Amino acid sequence: MSQSLLNRFRGTLFGVIIARKMSKGKETLINGEIINQKIIIDLIKYETISRETCQAIAATHSSMGSGEFILNILSLILFFHETEPLLSKQLEKINKQNDLKQEMIKDVLLFRQIINLIFKQENDCLKNIPDLDHSLEKLQIFLKDQTPLTELKRQFRQQTIIDNNYLLLSLYCFARTSDNFKLSILQAFQWNHPVILGITAVLSGAYNGYFSIPIPWRLNINQDNKYDPWEQQIVQLWAKWVGVDDLSKTIKPLDTQVIQSVKGNNR
Repeated sequence: MSQSLLNRFRGTLFGVIIARKMSKGKETLINGEIINQKIIIDLIKYETISRETCQAIAATHSSMGSGEFILNILSLILFFHETEPLLSKQLEKINKQNDLKQEMIKDVLLFRQIINLIFKQENDCLKNIPDLDHSLEKLQIFLKDQTPLTELKRQFRQQTIIDNNYLLLSLYCFARTSDNFKLSILQAFQWNHPVILGITAVLSGAYNGYFSIPIPWRLNINQDNKYDPWEQQIVQLWAKWVGVDDLSKTIKPLDTQVIQSVKGNNR
C-alpha cells in the first residue's frame, strides 16, 4: 500500500504541474508550485511548517478563493490526509499570520476527506462525504443522466457561478472518466479555468497515480530539469510520511559483518 501511495503522491503533485503547463503558466498555479515546494522542505525537515512558510502562504491568500488556496497548500493536505486534527493545527499556524475565512478552512478540510477516500480506493467514495450532500446530489444527477459537458457549460455560463462551483465541476470532470487521467484533464481544460483544471488533475492523479499520466506528458516534465529536485522531494516527503528519515541508508553485506565480528572477538 505504501509503495502504491508513493505513486499517488507523485500523481497528485505532478498533476498540478501538468495543469500549469496546459494553462500556459497561469500565475495561480505558478505560485502554488513555489509554496508547495516550501511546504515540502519544511515537512521533510520538521514535519510541520515554519513561520516563514506561513508568512509566504498568508501573503498570497488574501485575494484568492478556496480552490486556489487548496492548490497552494496541496502538499500539506497530502501529508496530513489521514489526520484532520493535525491538518487543523497547521491551518491554525497559517491563520495566526493572516486570518483565514472559515469557509476556506472548511473547504480545505472537506478536500482532505475527498483525497483520503480517493487514496483508500473505496468504491463510489464520493457517497461517503456527508458535507457534499447538496453538491453531490447535483453531481450524481449529472453523471446518471450522462449530462454532456456542453450542457454543463450552458448551465454554468457566468464566471462567478463557475468560480463558486469549482469543486462540483472538478468532481464532474474526474468522476465522469475516473480511470482515465487524460480524458478527465481534457474535459477540465474545456472550462478555461486554471483552478478547475488544477483540482481535476489533483483528483485524477491521486486516484490513478503518476504512471497513469500519458508518457508524452511525463516526458515533457522530465525534460524540464527544474523539476528534478521536485521529484526527489516528493519521494522524501513520502518517506517522511511513512516514518523513514533517510532512504539512502544501506545494509553492509552479511559476510562482511561476520568477518568484522570474528576479527573483533579474536582481539
